[in-house]
Amino acid sequence: MSCPQCQESARFVGYRPKTIISLVGALKLARPYYHCAHCQTGFWPWDVILRLSPERLTPGAQEVTTLLGITNSFGKAANCLLHKTAGLRLSESTVERTTEAAGERLGKRLQQGEVFGPKKPWEWNVDAEGKTCAYVSVDWTGIMMQGPDGAKAEGRMVAVGMVYNPQPRVEKDNDAVCMPCDGARYLSGLYTLEELGLQMRRQAAQVGMDAAQQWISLTDAGSGIEHFMDVNFPLATQIVDFRHASEYAHDLAKLYAAGKEAETLAAVWCHTLKHEGGAALLAIFKELDRAKMTPSACEGHDKVLTYFENHHKRMDYPTYLRKGVTAVPHRLKRLVPRDSRAILGADAAVSLLPFDAIGGSVPFPLMPRSNERSASPSLRPGSNACRLVPCGL
Repeated sequence: MSCPQCQESARFVGYRPKTIISLVGALKLARPYYHCAHCQTGFWPWDVILRLSPERLTPGAQEVTTLLGITNSFGKAANCLLHKTAGLRLSESTVERTTEAAGERLGKRLQQGEVFGPKKPWEWNVDAEGKTCAYVSVDWTGIMMQGPDGAKAEGRMVAVGMVYNPQPRVEKDNDAVCMPCDGARYLSGLYTLEELGLQMRRQAAQVGMDAAQQWISLTDAGSGIEHFMDVNFPLATQIVDFRHASEYAHDLAKLYAAGKEAETLAAVWCHTLKHEGGAALLAIFKELDRAKMTPSACEGHDKVLTYFENHHKRMDYPTYLRKGVTAVPHRLKRLVPRDSRAILGADAAVSLLPFDAIGGSVPFPLMPRSNERSASPSLRPGSNACRLVPCGL
């Protein structure tokens, strides 16, 4: 047996017992132990073959532990959910280390250009004009952080991206602005905008976004997002998602009026926004009597006016509805449970959230396997043509 560290000959010492944790319970094994006299290193080849974690978990146990670790707090996963779902009893620190280790492996593989899920072009749904449409959305959400020894730490912002294929709108769906998806690919992590764009273009290429006749971006028009879309998806028609725009109307209504009057006013404004567009609602906001407003209402009024003046051209919801375009993305922030994110000193675990959202269609990112690796094409940013091209990543 050759030593994995120095490649010199290693001596067989004997069999050493070890208890490992699997989905069928604890298993006791006797593994051959080797020792290298050259570099004074001992190793167990079977641990590598079985792909055991340092916490003695089998791949199946690692997967279940990680999926519960990213959807709940580590404590809840360890003390309740793992025992109920799989009969496993693990410590909170074991759940944390297992989840973070899987996230680190995934992050490295994504940086190397690997794209998970089958490389198969989607059959993009069509709008009312018969054009196929591909959708892309981006959002950011805050996560709580915990410092060493439970110390308080500042939160961080997680980027969440989505390439998806919502079902076409028909006449009976006129009252709905958000349609179910026939396919979706997600990304999440503590990415910079540049890193997020590269990863999202790889995912878009994997599902054949280039074949769609038109691209549509749905965002909340937050700082930097318009430029992000111009660089990474320059062919996309940018739309401010209706849900976010309507939240501004609701917030102003609560400041301008009270009780039932505020609810009625918000309903009227949202109806105007949906059926007449952002420009019409902006005109209504400009005509409000500021003399009747409190100082906080005036401040909120200024905020709403600024937002609608900057983005009302991307709030033409009557046209979007008439063309059968979905105007509300699925809630990306739900990918990041707020009660479970007081966990990380790095971005390890948040990278795994898309795998829970996609489910069984994507292989769980444990150890690298040769049949999972493939060079993927990528959308080339900054080009008017913006075609999908192989980039050797």
